[in-house]
Amino acid sequence: MIDEIISLFLAIIGIGIVIVFTYFASKWYARRMLPIAGGRHIKIIDRLVLSKTSSIYIIELQGIQYMLGVSEKKIEILKQLEEPIQIPRNEFETKNLKNIFQTFLHKGKEDDGNNDQW
Repeated sequence: MIDEIISLFLAIIGIGIVIVFTYFASKWYARRMLPIAGGRHIKIIDRLVLSKTSSIYIIELQGIQYMLGVSEKKIEILKQLEEPIQIPRNEFETKNLKNIFQTFLHKGKEDDGNNDQW
């Protein structure tokens, strides 16, 4: 009986280690691939998917923003934006593991002032 409890405990610890390792490996990979995906001189500000094969993009190139229509056969500049669209910084920030766990643990709990438990 004790052997089964110990092996279960070690399995749970092993799963936790694999999850933490996967989290840090994916962060490392994302940082390593950022220059390839993001580009130095061009940024994708926003994207709206219209259908399976078409989207509208807002990109920034050398400080000028453009609206592009993109389909599987064609890419077309729809408009050069006169006023740049400012995206709040917190939309691009990633959550760390602690915040993700806290969000998961507190999900569904609302502080309505009534904290009575059965």
